[in-house]
This record gives sequence, structure tokens and C-alpha cells, in this order.
Amino acid sequence: MRTLRRGAGPVALMVTALLLALLPTTAAQAAGTGEQNWCAVQGIASPEAHRAIDAACAEWRARTVYTWGGGHGPAPGQSYGTWDLSSPSHFEETALDPQTRGFDCSGFARWAWSRAAGYDILGGGTAWDMYVNGGRKYQQVHGAGGGKPAVSDMQPGDLVYTAVGGQVKDITHMMIYLGGGYVVEAYQSQLPIRVIDINSRISDNRLVGVSRMPQGSPFTEPTGYDGTLQVTWGTDVAVRQHPNRSAGQVTRLSGPDIVYAKCQQRGERVTAEGYTNDAWTYLSNRGGWISNIFLRGPAWLPEVPTCSGSDYDAQIGPGGGGDATQGGAYGTWGTDVALRSQPSTVNGTTVARLAGPTSVAVSCQMHAQSVTSEGYTNDAWSYLPQYGAWITNIYLKGDAWLAGVPACDGRGTATPVGAHAYSTWGTGVTIRSTPSAGAGVVTRLSGPTGVAVSCQKHAESVTAEGYTNDTWSYLPEYQGWVSNIYMKGDAWLDGVRNCVIPGVS
Repeated sequence: MRTLRRGAGPVALMVTALLLALLPTTAAQAAGTGEQNWCAVQGIASPEAHRAIDAACAEWRARTVYTWGGGHGPAPGQSYGTWDLSSPSHFEETALDPQTRGFDCSGFARWAWSRAAGYDILGGGTAWDMYVNGGRKYQQVHGAGGGKPAVSDMQPGDLVYTAVGGQVKDITHMMIYLGGGYVVEAYQSQLPIRVIDINSRISDNRLVGVSRMPQGSPFTEPTGYDGTLQVTWGTDVAVRQHPNRSAGQVTRLSGPDIVYAKCQQRGERVTAEGYTNDAWTYLSNRGGWISNIFLRGPAWLPEVPTCSGSDYDAQIGPGGGGDATQGGAYGTWGTDVALRSQPSTVNGTTVARLAGPTSVAVSCQMHAQSVTSEGYTNDAWSYLPQYGAWITNIYLKGDAWLAGVPACDGRGTATPVGAHAYSTWGTGVTIRSTPSAGAGVVTRLSGPTGVAVSCQKHAESVTAEGYTNDTWSYLPEYQGWVSNIYMKGDAWLDGVRNCVIPGVS
């Protein structure tokens, strides 16, 4: 990794002064704590930092706005936001975000550094996730004595994290450091990305820490490897000769690693770490197969091609699923059905049209723009990897939210096959992280909603709407729990089993 030394003597100071003199006049002379009318690298920066800041500043010039949850689709880039339901004031502030494309703070950083690194190096998590889960992908910057860094310790391209009180557990925001004491940030719903003095953003002990992204030869792409760069997670992960658990081991990954995904296909169904998946990916730089459970991202990676021809491995082991192209075998219905570049009839361009009912592969699904057509209304869209496009679930045979298809949320959360289709009733219905009225809020359903229910259990008793019930149902597409009071049907849903799923408690 290339490092830039400070205080290296008069020659270094002269070089720095000359470089600063070459900056645009508006940037070099900018001062004050208000919003700035420029966006550019300030000072000496690596090529990677230049690329990241160039991508960030392009969004600044385009006046791209903040939208809560924006930038967290299956791949980096602008996306529709969602409501922040953590408090009434936050909900009010983000009321228009589900109809607004843009970035939140971490989605913005994810996009900028994906352009610099050439792959989704930060992943789709929150600012907190990005700070604590870096692994070998990037390093933390420390100040004197190992404490928090000063502004003078920062370099252009660094990621700056803040929280009220300055504690890691409370991280709520992140910014990209431009150098010269300035940051570029996506910071408030419906307002455009801005450049501002860093001291106005880290005062009152709000600075938590700084991450430095990979720069220089240790992360330069080696020659001779095919595929897209991906990142693994977990420890002691096996890479095998074939896409099944009985195949011989090629190697084991001791911790998170950067790998090259040549192609993916269906193989033996594996359950590990609370997930079940039958997708496997061939790693060209490891010479073997890894279960997609251990690759960051959706269960089926939209950017990785499907194995075909000589790349397809027929030794899929017991319980293998499907053919080489499917992400779940489904069928469309209707005629002249549009497939779009984004999950939106407004912003998504038409990629192709299906003349009639068609068998398709579905790799993942997500909640996006609500569509009304053919007498149905649905906000679920599915990604069809063989077309590289999205289809509204209205035109897919099956439930409004497809059982067995993972969410395009970066977590690969699968809706179990056999999950039951139910509907909620009421307005403002709360989905919680655990089956308790005091648990954290995952989301709220604004009105009656079709949902998949994978299991139910007896837990905290709740009284609401004139009913009392201690049964809660698990909704896998939301990764949360709802009181059965708000499920249409009996107090204990007929045909839905008791929860005994690992990782669901």
C-alpha cells in the first residue's frame, strides 16, 4: 500500500505547495464552514481516491439528492429510498423518499468507492456496518497513541464516520474526505449532496473514526484471473472441487477474502450460518467452488454470469437444484410484458418484451415502485438474470412475494419454499425485530399487505384492536415479526408450523 509521509522535509513541503497551487482557484481559495460551490480532490491523492472523489463529485454536480435507504440495491448506484420509521419526526422527514431516487450517506460512499475499486467493496450495509465489518478490505486510521485521528491524519478518499457522542455503537452518518479540511456528503432527505467544512460536522465530539480504502499494489488486480471481484465473509470457509459438500477441498479461507467469481450455477443445497442456498460460484483465483452463502451480496449474484458450456459442473451432489440458468424456475403470464432496467415503470427503460407466457429465471426480488395492472397492485419486483432486467411480480405466476426467492437486499435472505401466503389488515402495523411489542421496529405496513409467513410461535401477549393474542408470525422478506392480531385468519394460523428455524428466535 502506498503511504504518503508527512513532515518529510522541505522538498516534500515544496511539492505539496506546488500541487496545491495547481488546484482550481475556487477550490484552493475556499473558506468557511458553509456549503461550498465546488467539489474536487484537495491535495495529494492516490489514483483510487481520485476515482472515488470523481464519482462522488459527478453526483454533486448532478445535484443528486439524499433519500433514506438509497443506494442499497443489489448493485451500487442510485435507488429509491424508503421511510425512516425510527420516530414520527424521521417518518415525516422521509415521507417522499420512497418516490425519490438517490443515495443515503452509506449508499453514496458505496457507489463512489465501487467506481474506484472496480467492484462493490463496501457492500450494501449501513454506515455502522461499513465501519465495523471492513476486515482486510480496508483499514482504520488512528491518531497519536492509537486514538481517534485528527483532520491532519486524514487523506483524500478516506471515509469519516460520526455519531452523537462519538461512540461506534451509535454511528449514524459517514462522509467522504476531499482533503484540505472538506468533505462531500449525502446528508438530509430531499436535499442535494453537498461539500462542507469537516469541522462543522465533527464538532461536539461527534467523530467516531476514519477508514482508509485500499490504494496501491496490494489490491491491484492480478493478471490471469477471470471474473468479477467479490468479497467473502466468515472464517474457515471451504473451497471445493465441485459445487457440492462432498467434493474434495481445494483450500480453506481463514477469513474474509477478495476473490474472482468466474460464474455461478445451482449445486447442492447448503444450510449454514442461518441461510439456505443452492447457488455456488467458481473462484478462478482459488481454482474451486464456494457456496454463495459465503459471498457478500444476494443469494444469486446479478453481476456474475451463469456457468454454461465447459464451465458448467454437473457434479452437483445430492439435493442439487435446477439447471444452469435458473435462479428459481418461474413462469410469466400475460402478453407484451415489459422487462425494465430498474424496478420502476418511470425510471426503468424497457430492456425487452415478453410476447407471451415465458419460463424465466428469478435470482432475487425487492420492494420498489408500486404498480397497478391487470386488476392487481404490487410493489414487488423480481430480477431476471438472463435478461439483466426487472419484472413486476404482477406478471409472475405465484404469490405477490415469491416463496423460495431471496430478497435483493445484500443479505441473501431467502423466503423458504413452503412459506404461506397471508395478508395483514389495519394501518401502521409494526414489524419488529423480535416477537415482542418492545422490540426494535423493522418497518411499518401502511395498509393491508400480502405477506409470506414462514412460521409462528407463542411469545409476548399483546392486546390491540380489541383482541389479545400471544402468537407472532415471522415474515422472511421483512426479516421481522408481526403479532397475529394483525394477520387475517385464526389466532394461530392454520397450516403454518411452529418456528424451529435456526437463526429465527
